[in-house]
Amino acid sequence: MTEARTFAGQVILYDPHILPQINPRIFDLQWLRRQRHLTGSAPGRGQAQFLRIMGHDLVLRPYRRGGLIGRISTKLYLRLGAERSRAFREFRLLDWMHSNGLAVPRPVAARYATVGLFYRADLITERIPGARPLADLLHNAAIPGDIWGQIGKSIGQMHAFGVDHTDLNCRNILLDAQHKVWLIDFDKCRKRASGAWKDGNLARLRRSLDKETTARPNLHWTDADWSSLLNAYQTA
Repeated sequence: MTEARTFAGQVILYDPHILPQINPRIFDLQWLRRQRHLTGSAPGRGQAQFLRIMGHDLVLRPYRRGGLIGRISTKLYLRLGAERSRAFREFRLLDWMHSNGLAVPRPVAARYATVGLFYRADLITERIPGARPLADLLHNAAIPGDIWGQIGKSIGQMHAFGVDHTDLNCRNILLDAQHKVWLIDFDKCRKRASGAWKDGNLARLRRSLDKETTARPNLHWTDADWSSLLNAYQTA
């Protein structure tokens, strides 16, 4: 069950079971830093911040534009209403996926903040303990074929629920300390009827592995690993 609260120029959608009380300050990096809630950060566009609040380890991710439009404004999007904002859409999708047992981060809070004709957005999710991107793990060592199978199974389950992950790549697949597979970063993703987009997701993942291999030729994966992934995907 989620709730939404309106503040001056802001709407926050949140899970009251995790955050019984919500305040816009939870999205304010300066306030978080002063209160010593920040515990670290992750690289990437719109650098994600790690938080610890009310006994919960969380991840705060601001939405940032890339490409040509991002050169003009990295933070602002045209206002279309809170429910149509990128943060609210991703929150709703993650909440639905999590409630259906898919291994995705549990959404905690999403903010829609208006700025004239535009808006800014942020998303907070639970942090997955000990999780690391597949790409980083493959830089260090090979992973067993059964783990590749678990990756394929996780993608297959996501597709069985009709979720199109438009940016499925080897950095949006995480493995935790128990080698459980997690899928992350569902910005601009959506539920769809079955179609060719499923093969498109897999092709994008394969391209990301090839690209990572070009940058780091010693990446520890083989065509046999990819076959293990595909075989498990087909039977998911």
